[in-house]
Amino acid sequence: MYIYAFSNFSSVVIDKVSDKKPLLSTKFNRTDNFINLVLLGVQNCVKDISLDKDTSIYIASKNGNLNTTFKVMDSILLKHKLPMPFNFLNSVNAAILFFVAKCFGIEGKTLFVDRFDSAFPQAVVDLKQGKTVLLGVVEEVMDDLEFYRSRFGNKLEESSRWLLISPKLYGIKPIAKVYDLDINSKFKADDSIDNLFNFFENKKKVFDFQGNNLFFRVEKI
Repeated sequence: MYIYAFSNFSSVVIDKVSDKKPLLSTKFNRTDNFINLVLLGVQNCVKDISLDKDTSIYIASKNGNLNTTFKVMDSILLKHKLPMPFNFLNSVNAAILFFVAKCFGIEGKTLFVDRFDSAFPQAVVDLKQGKTVLLGVVEEVMDDLEFYRSRFGNKLEESSRWLLISPKLYGIKPIAKVYDLDINSKFKADDSIDNLFNFFENKKKVFDFQGNNLFFRVEKI
């Protein structure tokens, strides 16, 4: 399998979460910060590549859509009111996947999971069937920075990192090859996600990804 494109968007939050919508080529009404963060990462990855309609979309996020989910829970649990309709819809993972599919004209399989290590082996099944896969890891920061720090620590960084993987995309030269895939319980999770995406921007030729029960090697072409 080959990697044809990547994006490694990250932004350190200083005093407030930035507005991503002005950076998007295609804008939708009623989207929230997390959805715009997802779309920005995919946009930076795909650029002008024309994707097959049956391309699969996988999104991994440890904390998911924090801001909108907090608004929904605040309405229901604290204010004892029905949440705003679009807040409720945007808190559903399927809605996030819908916006990606709509924006990039994709009609293939979609899946939202908590970890890259879970998404990648499932994406490999699609790749073995000859399908192209968009695989992203996305994390947002809450607007309430103090609350976020109290729950998730002092690292205030948003990221939307994506890979475009395929057995073969005609007319496009791959940037890297993935091989030696091994799904085994002996592997322990580490900080390889950051290192994996930073690898594409540095001068190293080979990178070994070691995650939670997952190992593979990436070699630049």
